[in-house]
Amino acid sequence: MNIKITTRTEKSLDGNHAVAEALRQINPDVFGFYPITPTSYIGEAFSKAVANGDVETEYVCAESEHAAMSICVGAAAAGGRAVSATASQGLILMAEVLWNASGMRLPIVAINGNRALSAPLSIHCSHDDAYAIRDAGWIQLFAENPQEAYDLTLCAFSIAEAKNVRTPLMMGMDCFLTTHTTVKVQLESDKNVQKFIGDIVPGNSLFDLENPKSFGTFAKPDTYQEFKYAQLQGQLNALKRAETVFSDFETKFGRLGGGLVTKEGKGKLAVVCLGAIAGTVREIVKNRDDIALVRPRMFRPFPVEVLKEQLKDFEQILVLDRNSQCGAQFAPLAMEIKALGLKGDVKNVIFGIGSRETNADDIEEFINNFEKLPSDMPSWCNLREE
Repeated sequence: MNIKITTRTEKSLDGNHAVAEALRQINPDVFGFYPITPTSYIGEAFSKAVANGDVETEYVCAESEHAAMSICVGAAAAGGRAVSATASQGLILMAEVLWNASGMRLPIVAINGNRALSAPLSIHCSHDDAYAIRDAGWIQLFAENPQEAYDLTLCAFSIAEAKNVRTPLMMGMDCFLTTHTTVKVQLESDKNVQKFIGDIVPGNSLFDLENPKSFGTFAKPDTYQEFKYAQLQGQLNALKRAETVFSDFETKFGRLGGGLVTKEGKGKLAVVCLGAIAGTVREIVKNRDDIALVRPRMFRPFPVEVLKEQLKDFEQILVLDRNSQCGAQFAPLAMEIKALGLKGDVKNVIFGIGSRETNADDIEEFINNFEKLPSDMPSWCNLREE
């Protein structure tokens, strides 16, 4: 394998190519893939690494996203390091296999370009797809920008493959806002990345012929519940494992400070959000001393105790959701924050669906008029009235 980066360097990359570079450095065993906007370029860029002999990965361009994830399931069950990438309708087509992967405790890593779901057709950003599979048993991380997409991809395998976790992980980055936005990304050397990731330690591999086993077998009522409970424990263990991995990453590379939840600023009001919109909120926080940005990097498992600690002193909490509530009283992130039982008043704003423009002035208007916002339903940002 050709070594491409011998020392820490900086390149102008969008989120897709930053992730593809991370995957090249990781050199997974199998990449199961079917192209879809906005993550097609991950597969395209990685296929070049395969063609150039820069990785030893078995790259399989399947006939559908369902097939792509099925390929990953087979590879992971055999003890290999497997990865895929998708978005939107592709993620939904994968859904059946996502539950299989988590139920079989296979530490697959998937990259999702957070994109709106049809109908009507949209190729732009919403968190519809990620939220739709939030209870599929996968760990879910949300990147703010291409740098964090690169960093979280490097951390993903170390979290998912831990012996007491053994749970698939999905790293999401916002469609076009992160996948296609080019910034300067700091890249670590191939050697240091490979040292940080380490070799996979297969757990319950089908190729362990001395200890034969099967995956996805039938479970009767007297055992199914215990399987699900064990699966839950594996996912909850990901909280502590992610804290450890992020801390190690910060020590070695100087990034991912703050761990599971980052907090910037102080005051009586906190804005809570996922993904790329955090950059806009940060610009508001820089110019005010009465508000703070609280941003979870992990959505599943939900970092309950960390968020309780981060939000306990705020009188007002404004939760931004890039998703409609679809008949629920509040959108998904707001429901999780409300469930924390905080003393602060929690209100929900739905914004940016299908990449509807949302700027700092829009968000600041909600901050300044917090007390006027309804408490029993979300407010919608930039909703056309005609």
